[in-house]
Amino acid sequence: MKKNSDYYFKLPWSYRIEWSDIDNCFLGSIEELEENMTCGETPEEVLANLKDALKSYILTSLKTGLEIPEPVKLSNYKGNITYRTTPEKHYKIAKKASAKGKSINKYIDEVLEKDIA
Repeated sequence: MKKNSDYYFKLPWSYRIEWSDIDNCFLGSIEELEENMTCGETPEEVLANLKDALKSYILTSLKTGLEIPEPVKLSNYKGNITYRTTPEKHYKIAKKASAKGKSINKYIDEVLEKDIA
């Protein structure tokens, strides 16, 4: 399948927008693309700037033959992770989970959720 601009425009890009006290504006970036950032007075302005920048990036990359990194697709994942650790760490995790009345999987899931939310 030939990947044209419409293909790339429809991908589920990850936009990140947050307030910056240092810059006194909203800052935005596209997580899949390195070294990109824009700012604006409102989140809507930043999102519009990001979408314009993404469009330019895609069109330029296609024209020049540069590879375009694609967003990670949720459908590629089933929810199973093989995780290896030391016996000591496994023991500590099991103790913490047991103390909270949770399974190891539920405990790890809750700990990770705090970090990735």
